[in-house]
Amino acid sequence: TISSIFAVPWPMWSVHRWKPGNLPRVRRVCERRYQKKQGVDTKNLPFLVHRTPSGNLPVYVEPTQKGEKFTRIRRVFGDAQHLANEVSRLCESSARVGRGGRKAVEVLGVHEKRIKEWLQHLGL
Repeated sequence: TISSIFAVPWPMWSVHRWKPGNLPRVRRVCERRYQKKQGVDTKNLPFLVHRTPSGNLPVYVEPTQKGEKFTRIRRVFGDAQHLANEVSRLCESSARVGRGGRKAVEVLGVHEKRIKEWLQHLGL
C-alpha cells in the first residue's frame, strides 16, 4: 500500500504534504528585467560579477545591527576596489570591499535597482 511506501500513515502524509515548509526548494526564475545581454564583450572590464545559478545578478539589500540597510554585491572577480569606486560614483555614497574570504562590495543604503541596471548595461 501507499502508506507502507512512505513509512508514514496515509492520512498523516497527505496532511503534511502541502504545508509550505515541507515543499522542496525550487530555484527562482531569472528576473526578466535584468537578463544577460547576448554578444557583449566583457573582456575589457577590470572586474566581473558572476551571476547566480538561476541567472540573477547577486545584488542584495541586507540590514546592519544598527537597523540601517546596505547593498551588497557578491560573486566579484578581478579588481574589486575598482568596482567599489565605480559603485560609489554611481550611488553617490561611499562603497568598500567587504571583509571575508570572498570578494564583495558593500555600499550603505538601498541601491539594488540602480546597481542591477548598471551591471546589466555593462553586459554582466
